[in-house]
Amino acid sequence: MNRSRFPKPDADLELDEDVAAEEERVASLPQQFLQISVKNLRKVYLRGSGPCNPGVPLRAVERLSFGLSKGECFALLGVNGAGKSTTFKVLTAEE
Repeated sequence: MNRSRFPKPDADLELDEDVAAEEERVASLPQQFLQISVKNLRKVYLRGSGPCNPGVPLRAVERLSFGLSKGECFALLGVNGAGKSTTFKVLTAEE
């Protein structure tokens, strides 16, 4: 697949204070402290792609990071279209 069609990661993305703190926490913790570690998850779909049409990129998830310890309860919260379902589909290899 030609990766030049995909947009570059958005380094200037403005993160909420809590989101930035979680990204930093996951980046700084040693791997052995987390059962699940997700760092900078990104998913881009190609809308309207077909055999003769390369499609238009759509960023569904950008720069998502979180870490889970053993026994920890976890939920993703967000408005419709925020990428919650896409995130779990990527993590379970459905996407």
